[in-house]
Amino acid sequence: MKPHPLLPVMLLALFLSVTGCNISSQVQETPALPEETLLQADTNKKTSSHAGEPGTEEKNQAIVTVTPWSLHKYAQYSDKGVLIYQWNSREPEVTIPDHPESQYLINRNLRENDQDFRRYDFINDSEEYFFSMENQDGTPERKSVFTFDYEVLQNNGKILSLRQNYADARGGTAPDIHTYLNSYDVETGRKITLSALSNNPESLKLALTREIAWQEASAGDNVSLITQIMSGDLNNFALLKEGIRIFPDLGINRPDSSPKKEYLIPYNQIEKELNDYGKELTAFAQKSGEETAGKKKEPDYIFPESSTKYLTGADLLEVDASVLRIARNEIYARHGRKFDAVDLQEYFSQKTWYHGNIDPSDFTEDVLTETEKRNLSLIRTAEDQLQSKEITDRGVVLEPNRDYLLDLDGDGICETIRWIPLNDSADWAYTGMELTVNGQKQSCFPEDIWGNNRLTALDLQKKDQEIELHLEVSQDSDTLSSFSFYRYRNGRLELIRDLAGTVCSGNGSLFRQNGLRAEGDGILAVTADTPFMGSSLQFGCYYVDLLFSYENGRLEEIPQSIYPKKDYELITSAFLHENPQNYYVVSQSFAAVTSMGGTAPAFSAVPGETVCPIAWAIKDGSFYVLVMNEAGTCGWVKETPWNMNPDTAYYVAVPVWG
Repeated sequence: MKPHPLLPVMLLALFLSVTGCNISSQVQETPALPEETLLQADTNKKTSSHAGEPGTEEKNQAIVTVTPWSLHKYAQYSDKGVLIYQWNSREPEVTIPDHPESQYLINRNLRENDQDFRRYDFINDSEEYFFSMENQDGTPERKSVFTFDYEVLQNNGKILSLRQNYADARGGTAPDIHTYLNSYDVETGRKITLSALSNNPESLKLALTREIAWQEASAGDNVSLITQIMSGDLNNFALLKEGIRIFPDLGINRPDSSPKKEYLIPYNQIEKELNDYGKELTAFAQKSGEETAGKKKEPDYIFPESSTKYLTGADLLEVDASVLRIARNEIYARHGRKFDAVDLQEYFSQKTWYHGNIDPSDFTEDVLTETEKRNLSLIRTAEDQLQSKEITDRGVVLEPNRDYLLDLDGDGICETIRWIPLNDSADWAYTGMELTVNGQKQSCFPEDIWGNNRLTALDLQKKDQEIELHLEVSQDSDTLSSFSFYRYRNGRLELIRDLAGTVCSGNGSLFRQNGLRAEGDGILAVTADTPFMGSSLQFGCYYVDLLFSYENGRLEEIPQSIYPKKDYELITSAFLHENPQNYYVVSQSFAAVTSMGGTAPAFSAVPGETVCPIAWAIKDGSFYVLVMNEAGTCGWVKETPWNMNPDTAYYVAVPVWG
């Protein structure tokens, strides 16, 4: 039975009278960053007064794409093939052509939920826990699993709403789980908060609290629930078509009865608390549907064609042990085999295609086709190699002096890969190398390169069914001697391309890097350290992504009109004035213009204020830097040659490393 409609209000009144507190003392908005506070809409821009006016959708919509900003994969197995830890993080990056200010502000805000800083502690803690419990009988689950992923909920050119999910389960401990819901105004790049939606955010928070309490009313007395909600933070929300989806953040020490789930509240329940801006945004949200591209659907099969088509090494390169086990038994399940293992039987019994009618003792592999037998062999090979497999964001690490069986050319037959350090000492960290495939020395690997070697196997293009090898050789200060990629054809390795050296049509150089991203879609992203031949004396060191396309054995650079700066932490600390080094504090006045090579002023930087670089670009052989001031205004500055007198630099200090 539905509770009385005034129950939440009465309970709240009772709570307030008992505690003697007023509502405003309970409500605190998350402080805005300086530029979010100062950023004002350009009065010269044409904007609609209300989203409901005919044609306003077209006026305000921008092209917004969301792609992975970083992919980090790490998995380590014991010498018995038991998973020690697994880390998978997938973080979003927003691209908004012609709106660099908004693009930067949204991406910087998304980086605040970045979980990568936890990675090294997670790996160390997981290894320590695993091996401390190794010799104990009857030990429960020892593996540790971390996931951080995102989903686009709304993307209509005016509003961008995302969900980011975080889960950290270490050994036998209960998982630590968080959900981040955020919406952004694409035009301004500002995160949408309760303060933005309402002139009286305390009243809006009360209205949201009432609706959450209403949905939880079946749990009984809600006085403590209302107390928790009103004393917590309700800015963890996203604007969707159906309403505002909210995940109440009630702090760490919350009782078991407190909300730990998302709530969907229709807009008509809070409409009277919204200001004109809030009504405009919610009207836009209701006129467009949810983003469907980011939603995942669990596959019915691990490998749908494993009975009719040969699997390749690329299919199995980074597959987890538990998935390999299911994939192997999936072949048997198609033929009606039952399973003694309870978990397997339960798993396949839920599949509509499974009809188990043959006892394990009566099953024979004679019913399998040659394709299935070959695929079983390949899966077993992948399983056998787990004890020597370390999966990272750069692919599968191939350690020296160890044989690896990998199907490099996609013909279903594994090649044996081995590399040997040429250093006679026990320390092979700085050495030359010799690589063999099926016992044959590969001449394409450079014999005269010595350094810190790292050889990995990765999949640049899934549709070619091949596995590529990546060789990275670095020397002093992590300077690259080689950053090369190889493929296996006609019994030998051949060089695809070495990216170390000249890039950007001769305007830049890849001499150091901070990671790569290859999802198998034919796009390789390399995070390059200060690649352009401008002046690090003037604007400091930075990271940008260089993009390359891969198809038919060719790795070609993709020109970009703007290269966004990838290291956000320094910029955030500078704008927050948490910056003891005085990075990006202006030392001499300079002017920023509205376009590269133009003269129309965007703003003038004066000594003492903070002006940060957020992107780089090349035009007509000249280098330009897009800078943003504390008011959120952007403009272009032309770089001068790197060897110009540093006394003419713009800043008190700029970041440098190495």
